[in-house]
Amino acid sequence: MSDFSNFNAKLKINQKNISEYLEQSSNPLSERAEISSLALSDYNQVVPKPKFDKDAMEIIEFARVLNNLAPIKIPVPSFRLDEINGDRIYNEEGNLSLIREYDNDVIREFYPLTEPAENGVDIEKVYEINKNSGKILLIIEPIKRQGSRLKTNITFLNSKVNDKYILIQLGEDSIVNNITEFSGNGKYFKTLFRNPYDYRPVRYLEGRDDPNGNFEMIDCLFDKAGNIARIKRFTNKKEVSIQYTDDTKNITVKSREQ
Repeated sequence: MSDFSNFNAKLKINQKNISEYLEQSSNPLSERAEISSLALSDYNQVVPKPKFDKDAMEIIEFARVLNNLAPIKIPVPSFRLDEINGDRIYNEEGNLSLIREYDNDVIREFYPLTEPAENGVDIEKVYEINKNSGKILLIIEPIKRQGSRLKTNITFLNSKVNDKYILIQLGEDSIVNNITEFSGNGKYFKTLFRNPYDYRPVRYLEGRDDPNGNFEMIDCLFDKAGNIARIKRFTNKKEVSIQYTDDTKNITVKSREQ
């Protein structure tokens, strides 16, 4: 009777592990915990496309939050000296040090380049400062590379959360091209790229460092309808690729050489 009880108990444990493994293999991104005794190092699996997909839902939610966070356009000040009004401040050598402009509760400080960039930009960076507190609210930096599709970087600083900030990159006509949220002193980031013509999400990236110094990256592509077409996840040990069709979820897991 005792032997039978022990056997039955082990059987229940194995059934539980097998069930967890099957769920893990169908959801290799969301199920991060490995089952060492059963998990395969490399495998391919094709399953019916689930109505509720744990691997996709978390990414879709993050992408939705970032997409809603950024407007379509963000107006930026001019980066040409002859178009900027304000108080001009010179250093002891008589060179222009900065231009200070006042706008309601905000002070803008324009810092000029020593020499104009190839694309005619005169300004190195612009600080927007809260007039009452003196804290920097955001940093605006023109992208000075000639022919670059991206034109402006804007860094939003959150004074309430010291290890978190947001970087937005603008293209032509001040249209938001991508938005990145950094946290954990830069050890964790989430980036959403938009189509500059219809403003829909086209790509989502996520990267993080774990406490042991290992890095993990998730790279997701969206189709024209806004559905997830492909997800890849890279760690120091494994590479997971998921391709979606109209009715299937195709999973490939490969070990990475150490």
